[in-house]
Amino acid sequence: MSETTIRQQIFTILSAVAGVGMVYDYERWSNDWGQFIALFKDPATDSILGWEISRAGVQGNNISNIEEDATHTYLLRGYMSVQDAAATEKTFNTLVETVRAAFRGNHTLNGACYDAGPASATVIDTRMFGGVLCHYAEIRLPVNEILT
Repeated sequence: MSETTIRQQIFTILSAVAGVGMVYDYERWSNDWGQFIALFKDPATDSILGWEISRAGVQGNNISNIEEDATHTYLLRGYMSVQDAAATEKTFNTLVETVRAAFRGNHTLNGACYDAGPASATVIDTRMFGGVLCHYAEIRLPVNEILT
């Protein structure tokens, strides 16, 4: 398959997670904070809830004289507005585990790759996001693709 197909399947799987919010298959940017924050506002709650998908790196390995495989590392970044009274830290952690579980059950990313996973949450903390305190997570997903 191709990097484009792999990325599309990651987007499809992530978008199917209940309560995940807005999902983008690339890193979003804007010079205007208001426009940037609007990209991640959940229409149902008017609070920040969303994810971005990016490729953090790729490593090639020779399997034989005629085949090579590539290990892509995808980074899924999640954001959610902090609401202390609602204990959103627990809600966000549950969402992170739900996202990880969605990939745990789909090792070929719907046939787009040879093998994917495990999805690891390498960062879970709080950060300022355009002037709004948000929960933040980075989930790393290794994806192996056989190239011929």
